[in-house]
Amino acid sequence: MQNTIEYFFFRILFYTIRLFSFRTIQKMGALFGAFIYSIVGLRRTLVLSNLRHAFPEKKEEELRSIAKNSYRNLFTAYFEIIFMDTLSKEDITKMISFPDHGKVDDILKRNKGLIILSGHYGNWELLALSVPLFSLQKYTIVVQKQRNPYVNQFMTDMRGRFGTKVVMMERAFRESLRALSNNEIVALIADQSGPESGIYTEFFGRPVSTHQGPAVFQVRSGAPMILALLVREGWEKFRIEYEEIPTDDLTGTDDEKMEQITQRHVSVLERHIRQHPEHWLWMHKRWKHTDSYLKKQSMAKESSR
Repeated sequence: MQNTIEYFFFRILFYTIRLFSFRTIQKMGALFGAFIYSIVGLRRTLVLSNLRHAFPEKKEEELRSIAKNSYRNLFTAYFEIIFMDTLSKEDITKMISFPDHGKVDDILKRNKGLIILSGHYGNWELLALSVPLFSLQKYTIVVQKQRNPYVNQFMTDMRGRFGTKVVMMERAFRESLRALSNNEIVALIADQSGPESGIYTEFFGRPVSTHQGPAVFQVRSGAPMILALLVREGWEKFRIEYEEIPTDDLTGTDDEKMEQITQRHVSVLERHIRQHPEHWLWMHKRWKHTDSYLKKQSMAKESSR
């Protein structure tokens, strides 16, 4: 019953938003995000704490501006996602530029497949929807299943509109390695907190647990890896940026290689976030295992003395 009620209100929002133009719903999302930050204050304390740790050199006024704009970006993205299944291929390629899309095809000429990583940055769903329109290769995206099955089906249908294969996380290992062995593209989000037992990397000066999936896929397959992000350049205007993450010089055991590649893709993401901090999802509990990790490290040092 809860799922049905939730989906009922989702559909009301769905049809209401679709009464307007894409540019109008972008502006509505930005206004709603500012309202959530300023009036509702959803996770505002967490967001400002994350920003203060990440940018200790910035003044409080600037941090609050970044925080507010990150809410504007997030809720703009949410409104855009509801609208996205109405966008044609022509609509998307008109709004989005991908200057270096030919290099994706060049990477695939190595015949090892390609791992595309992204983050909750800009509009990650629009990024996933648009990449296959620029690079006409077989394309698999790995996603988390939504709790509500009706919303999950909506998202799956929307994500697969242009031939993209959508794979849920529980089937990701086998499906992804199969796709990479066939010289196809596998894409996934790689910026959320991993389990307490995950690989720890440094992110904005603090250790964070990071999911091992991308590193496992890379070490097992030898596939090249890139980070791709969608940057906002104005209303109805976006640009896809990407950066290849070096993988040819990894050394040591498989576990050591996984640690190296994980730190590299986390560092590349951090560099891009620093360029547009308002694009990223600061309300996520990215550092939730940091204190316990540091405590364990301290205890280990004490016991070794």
